[in-house]
Amino acid sequence: MLFLVYSPFSGSNIRDNLGLADYSYYFVMERFLPLLREFGEVEILEQPPCDEDVALRQQSGPCIYLSFTPPGKVAAITRCPAIPVFAWEYSTIPDEEFTCPQDNWARVLRESGRAITHSRYALDVVKAQLGEGYPIESIPAPIWDSYQGIREQRTSSPPRGLAGLNLDCTIIDSNDYQISNTSIRPRQDSAAANKRILSEQWGGEPLVYDFTGAEADLTLIGFNEAEPWGVWSRSGYPWVLFDCAIEGEIELSITVRGYMHNIGKRLRVEVGSVGADLLLSEKLQTHVFRMTIEHPTNVLSFDGLVERAVGAPDPRDIGMGLSRIEIRRPVAPAQETDSLDIDLSQDEVVSEGLYDREVLGRWTFAPAVSIQLPTPLAGDFTLTVEVFHIQHNHGREVDICLGEQRQTVTLEDGRNFYELEFSGVTTTDYVSFNGLGFGPSGNEHDPRVLGLGLKGISLQRREPDGRERSAMAGLKSLDVWSAAGNFFKRLRSPRNILYTAIFNPKDGRKNWEDIITGFVYAFRDDPGATLLIKITYHDLGELYGDIFTYLIELHPFKCRLIFIHGYLSGEQYEQLLLHSHFIVNASRGEGQCLPLMEFMSSGVPAVAPDNTAMGEYINESNAFIVKSSPDITFWPHDPRQVLRTMWQRIDWGSLVTAYSESATVYRSKRGKYRAMSNAAVESQQRYCSMENARTRFRAVLDGLEREDGR
Repeated sequence: MLFLVYSPFSGSNIRDNLGLADYSYYFVMERFLPLLREFGEVEILEQPPCDEDVALRQQSGPCIYLSFTPPGKVAAITRCPAIPVFAWEYSTIPDEEFTCPQDNWARVLRESGRAITHSRYALDVVKAQLGEGYPIESIPAPIWDSYQGIREQRTSSPPRGLAGLNLDCTIIDSNDYQISNTSIRPRQDSAAANKRILSEQWGGEPLVYDFTGAEADLTLIGFNEAEPWGVWSRSGYPWVLFDCAIEGEIELSITVRGYMHNIGKRLRVEVGSVGADLLLSEKLQTHVFRMTIEHPTNVLSFDGLVERAVGAPDPRDIGMGLSRIEIRRPVAPAQETDSLDIDLSQDEVVSEGLYDREVLGRWTFAPAVSIQLPTPLAGDFTLTVEVFHIQHNHGREVDICLGEQRQTVTLEDGRNFYELEFSGVTTTDYVSFNGLGFGPSGNEHDPRVLGLGLKGISLQRREPDGRERSAMAGLKSLDVWSAAGNFFKRLRSPRNILYTAIFNPKDGRKNWEDIITGFVYAFRDDPGATLLIKITYHDLGELYGDIFTYLIELHPFKCRLIFIHGYLSGEQYEQLLLHSHFIVNASRGEGQCLPLMEFMSSGVPAVAPDNTAMGEYINESNAFIVKSSPDITFWPHDPRQVLRTMWQRIDWGSLVTAYSESATVYRSKRGKYRAMSNAAVESQQRYCSMENARTRFRAVLDGLEREDGR
């Protein structure tokens, strides 16, 4: 026997299509393949077959076509049995045409002659409309047997929650952000530095992200759509998320520019808790900084932008332009810059507010002037400024800045050198002057407006005095002790508990709003409770607004919300099964729910309703049941959205109660928790074991043989 199988997606494209219509049929098909291979050969088709395709294969023997699609998408073939294998969770199947004849599933199923679904609930719905004699079998995806190893590991080593969990994906963690009721931004305080990050560690290979024309493989937050040259920011505090945790000594190269009111302004670049200052120029400029990242981070953020320019030609909120980011391991040992001399009459420099070079130096022509240093520096420095003319600045107080450090001097006629001491300068690559005066040159042959005549700038490193060194050493020692103490306490706390939910937020059935809000209301003051949400949707960018809006609207809360996005390998998915204490579902209806079945087959008790297909395996022995009741709705693919069917309305209060009661059981009634874990395994063995599937699929084949005999 040859089984021809088809689903709309394949292993080569499923990663990029998570969350699209019918994407889950691919995973169901994959789970059925071992079963089918017990009964014959299997050929996976890239396209639905036609009668000619079937005839060609029938030359070698009989075949059966299994279409892992909704019934309305089953190929119309007549040369062999064509069996739709579909999931369904509504109270009726479509029996009307609203765009084409295939919309009428009742007619399609009658023409197919038989079908396979995955729950007793769906089977009863079909028989209610097509008659008790309609040949349909319920065969859940046979997954239980494949989790034997996970079950054994969870028995020998209880779930550890977040401890030891590392995931290669994009992670949005509420603990990484400073949240208020009006804004959200990455946090750089000690609480963020001392926590363990979930992202996989960076292996040291160069990370290069180019935003010129094509979308880079990098998560941008607070930016507009990419353009051929790069991307404009649209927030006063934009940031990027890496898929890995960066740590150690790095060389950061970043190509940026300012827009109108931000030109010549300081921009703070922060990688985790380590920062550097640069000055935004009118044109794209590349700034290179060397940093030592002591605490792993997957966040690079920008601070200091003004969003909206009054009278700007572009109506968008624009602060800065970003063209390229590179992160590499330094190729040579770090060498501190002890001295730096810039001769403005000879050296080429990147600057704002300066005329071109002359014999004596350069004239300023604006109240704010900036000069980019040839190399970044940090520490304690003596800055010497040499001028060749004061012009319109006699007696004027001028601010001179080295990075974010600011000193004020009074300019005087006849004085050519000004010396200032800067202490604790954070990494920066510019010097700026603010408050300069300017006016006519006084020379009838020179029509320019002139300010200060700058000859040169020199920087000399100086050692901190004894008291500064003592204070720095004491602070460093205190920080290390505090970090170690907090880390140990957090990991050892028996109160830590991890809930996991897996769903596509764009699927209205999944009811992710209740999952999140119910969790926060149950654990608002409990820092040991974490909800990890695995998002199964291809475009995370479409969900940022919803995710960050939830964090803002639910603030303040001490519990932890972690959203992860990306295709997890089998090994990494197993980590979720091993580390989770509970699997959460608050769906309005399920055709079978593979994630729930996988976690329960591994021995993870559930917080879930017992409606639709879940009613076949969710009960009080293995789950904290979320109450639900019938609610009228429309078939999901009906563009008319006429009310023809039912799904289930979740009782939000019972979800909050289920969260609270489950935490109490895990934390103080471990015997009951272990019993629920065993009951979860047993219920899935009855529901989705290979033995169960084998018996039911044999019944399908027997029915086909009897029909063929007649």
